[in-house]
Amino acid sequence: MPELTPLAVVGNVNVDLILGPLAGWPEEGTEVLVPELIWRVGGSAGHVALACAELGTGALTVSTVGTDLAGQWLCQQFAPSGVMWIPTPRATSVTTAFYHPTTERSFITCLGHLETLSWDDLCAHVPHACVTLLAGAFLTPALRREYPSVLSELTSRGTQVAVDFGWPVTGFTKDVRIEIHRWLPDVTYLLINEIEALGLTGLPDLDAALHHLAGHIRPDGVVAVKLGASGVLACQHGRVFRQQAPTVRVIDSVGAGDTWNAAFLHATLGGAQVEEALAYAVRVASNAIATLPRKFIHGPG
Repeated sequence: MPELTPLAVVGNVNVDLILGPLAGWPEEGTEVLVPELIWRVGGSAGHVALACAELGTGALTVSTVGTDLAGQWLCQQFAPSGVMWIPTPRATSVTTAFYHPTTERSFITCLGHLETLSWDDLCAHVPHACVTLLAGAFLTPALRREYPSVLSELTSRGTQVAVDFGWPVTGFTKDVRIEIHRWLPDVTYLLINEIEALGLTGLPDLDAALHHLAGHIRPDGVVAVKLGASGVLACQHGRVFRQQAPTVRVIDSVGAGDTWNAAFLHATLGGAQVEEALAYAVRVASNAIATLPRKFIHGPG
């Protein structure tokens, strides 16, 4: 039996280009100026990788990356021990985020290398791990199509699978709901937000949605529904856990849910029980969004 890596992360790692504040979209053929520009690591898997590096989780993220300038910059943002990069001739994925005076954001994404990211690219490099997180399914379309076989292979390795699939571009159509429900029997940790939980189940009540989803994942699994400023709601073995979030002054909320995922899995891998892991993850995510540069809490309790 090979030595296990604590956590493997597979999914969308890309570049975020953030511009603003943008009061209104320019008309075709015109130009507007904004005062701020930020380059940073983006994508659900990218945010998790950054948080895990700060927390000392011992995680390994595996991803393809373009050989262009954006890809070179992206690789430089991580220690070599934290990410296994697989070069590809495709352009590196970039999301341009425009933030508005209301603090809402608009996003434009070129999938680039994420469009063809597949299990064939990754499988030889993904380590045997205690937990493998699959993140950003709907921004990795080729890998998404392989989810049933990927989940089956990971489960056969004895790996516990965590999933945060993100928001489907098409919304939660009937076909999307059926597709995701087919993944759930191999999932140990389902880490989603309130809108996704309601959209996936089609139920108007969050408690009902929580119990519905808990009945479809592995018997020992945990469904955690992130509620933003209201904390988190979770279920394991039919028991419901509610963890409130502290009141903080939000400086930067981008990737808050992904930071929560990283902290929850970090605590769980460290032996924390569900209630303790939930509380720790809420504290870490709350602290992260209220500090710049971000600061993390290094240890449950």
